[in-house]
Amino acid sequence: MRILALLPEFEQATHLRAMAAAGHEVHVVATVRRRESPRVVDGMRVWPLGYWWRAKQEARPDVLVTLAGDRQAERLVPNMRRIPRLVLPYPEADVGEFEEACLRLLPAHQQADARTIVPDDPLAGEPVKAVAWIHYGVPYRRAGSETMLHTMMRALRDAGMGVLVVCSSMPEAPPSWEVDGVPYLHLGPRAAELLFRSMRPQVMVTHHNYAARATSLAGEIGARSVLLMHSDHDFSARSMWAGPDLIVYNTEWVRASLAVRYLEVDRTPSLIVHPPVIPDEHRAPAVGRGVTLVNLSSDKGVYTWRAAARALPGLPFLGVTGAHGRQVKGPLLPNMRVIPQTSDMRGDVWAQTRVLLVPSVYESYGMAAVEALASGIPVIAHPTPGLREALGEGAVFIDRDDHRAWADAVTRLHADGPHRAAAVAAAAARSQFLAAQARTELAVWVDAARQLAQGVDEQRGALADQPA
Repeated sequence: MRILALLPEFEQATHLRAMAAAGHEVHVVATVRRRESPRVVDGMRVWPLGYWWRAKQEARPDVLVTLAGDRQAERLVPNMRRIPRLVLPYPEADVGEFEEACLRLLPAHQQADARTIVPDDPLAGEPVKAVAWIHYGVPYRRAGSETMLHTMMRALRDAGMGVLVVCSSMPEAPPSWEVDGVPYLHLGPRAAELLFRSMRPQVMVTHHNYAARATSLAGEIGARSVLLMHSDHDFSARSMWAGPDLIVYNTEWVRASLAVRYLEVDRTPSLIVHPPVIPDEHRAPAVGRGVTLVNLSSDKGVYTWRAAARALPGLPFLGVTGAHGRQVKGPLLPNMRVIPQTSDMRGDVWAQTRVLLVPSVYESYGMAAVEALASGIPVIAHPTPGLREALGEGAVFIDRDDHRAWADAVTRLHADGPHRAAAVAAAAARSQFLAAQARTELAVWVDAARQLAQGVDEQRGALADQPA
C-alpha cells in the first residue's frame, strides 16, 4: 500500500513508521515550511512543503492522510481529489486501527494484497513461550551472535520450553524454516509485532537491530526481556537504556568494559554466557593442510594472512568469505584459494585446515577460533581481550602487524614436530575446558529463563484474580 501523509510534524508519527517497517511505501510532506531537502527517515520518504507536487507524482498514493485542523494540508487537498482520504483527529494513532482504516479506503480486490499477514501462534498450547526477535538468523547468516543466540534458544527448547525465533531483516530467507529443532519465521517488523502481541510470550530475547524495540514491546505485553550483549561498542550498548530485565554478556571483559561507562550494567541483573561451542558438532574427522582465515575483511586480518601467504609460497592458504565487512578476495597468489561462506564449517573448512589465523583487530570472543580448537587445530591470534578470554593457553598470540613473526609461527605449527604436537594438545585441552564451561553456563541460562517466565505467570495470575 502506498501512503502519502500531509502532516505539520512527523517526528512522533509512530504509526507511519510502523507501516513503513511492515513494507508499505510511506511518503510524508511536512506542511510546515523548512529549509530542508527530501530525505529518508526510518523507512519513510520525507518531503519539504515545496516538494509536495513531486511527492504526489512519485508516491502515486493509494491513500492520502491528513491531520484535522491542518490549514496548509487543506490548501493542498483540492489538488488530490481522486485519492481516498483519511483524516486523523490526533497526530498519533493505534497502528492496527490505522492500517485497517487505510485498507477500508482501498478497492475490495486490493485489500487482501495490501494487508499485513500475521501467522497463527506457532506455540499455541505451550505453557512457556520464549521468543527471540532479531534481524538475522542461522543458517542464512552465521556470524557469532546469530550462532550464540541459536544455541541459547536450543537450550531452552531442550529444557521443555516452547521456542520461536523471528527474523525481520533477512530477505533471502523463506517464510519459515527449522534448525536443530528450533523453529524460525521471517516476518516484517509490523507482522512480527502483531504476532508477539497475540502470542503473549513470557520471555523475549533480542540483540542488535531490534534490541530497543523488542525490549519496549516486551514491557507493553507483560513479558520479560533478555538482551544479549556481544560487544562493548556504544552503538550496541545504548540498547541497555530501554530497560531489559536481564542482560547476558558474552564475556567477562565486555561487562567490565561497559561497566565504567554505563550505569545500567550494575543496575540490571546479568549473566555471563560465553558463546557456547559444542565440540562434537564441530570436530572434523581429520584436518587438512590449509592455513586458514575466516572472513576476508581488513578488520579480520586479511592483509596479515596475505603477507604470510606471500612469505610461504610452498604452503596452501585457504580463505573463507565472511558474513560482514568488505571482503578482499584478490588478487590471489598461486598458493591461495578462496571459498564462499558455508553452513558446513566442519566439512568445508576445518577438514581442510591445519593452522587457523585470527589476526582480528577486534573480537569480543572469537567463535570460529573456538570451533577450530575442537579439531585440535593450532590457532595463531592477535591478543584482543576477547580472544585472550576465549583461547587462554590454547593459542599462540602475536601482534597482527608483525608479519614476519606470523610467517615464522605458521612454519613451526604447520610442520610435524614438537611445536605442533604441543599446540595440538593445548588446543584440545582448551576445547574440553570451554565445553564444560558452556554446559554450566547454559544450565544457569535455562534456570534464569525459567525464573523470568515464572515471574510473568505469577504476575498475570494476580491480575486475573483481581475483581473487575
